Amino acid sequence: MTENLKKRGKQSAESAAQTRIAIIEAATECFAQQGYEATSVREIAQAAQLTHGTLRHHFGSKLDIWEAVADTVLEHYQTRLLPTVVAAGQQQDPLHGFKQVVQTFIDVSYSNPLFAKLLMGENHTDNARSAYVKANFLSLHGPIGILFQRAQSQCEPLKQYTNDSFFMALLSLTFFPLILPGVRTLLTEADVSPQQQTQRIMNILFGAVQAGP
Repeated sequence: MTENLKKRGKQSAESAAQTRIAIIEAATECFAQQGYEATSVREIAQAAQLTHGTLRHHFGSKLDIWEAVADTVLEHYQTRLLPTVVAAGQQQDPLHGFKQVVQTFIDVSYSNPLFAKLLMGENHTDNARSAYVKANFLSLHGPIGILFQRAQSQCEPLKQYTNDSFFMALLSLTFFPLILPGVRTLLTEADVSPQQQTQRIMNILFGAVQAGP
């Protein structure tokens, strides 16, 4: 009897975890494509193929769902970026280490465009959601800023930036084509690969000149 109860409890916990993941994935799509205000809890439930009551069992409010989505997005960036930032701080070549951090940021953004779209959507708001994103996402800004200052002395093109202006340039060059892919096809070849686009961003930021696509 005890073993059966444990087994059912484990299955129930696994099922609940899977349901939570499904809700977060559906909400990420809805929030990224429509924005927070235009998305209803019922729409998220429908996208996750769940009843409204089941969703409410896991999340008490739309804001609770959004915070779970934001945590997922932020963890996506932090998990990939933090090891690179730490490794870059230990390198003897500050510029090389800083370039690795910047390229990792671009790669992470391209690996899930919806995450980038969601972050930029909240950047235009001035409320608790925006403050939440800035407090957590920009926590990486400080450590990366130290690397920027070290690299700046080795790279003339970086001297035109402050730490803040470089970060904004990086965000704009990386996120804008992801948010408005139609604009990208107008400005560049339609068949540009993510690798080529990444290299172009690196060339713009660090002043490298490269002929051709």
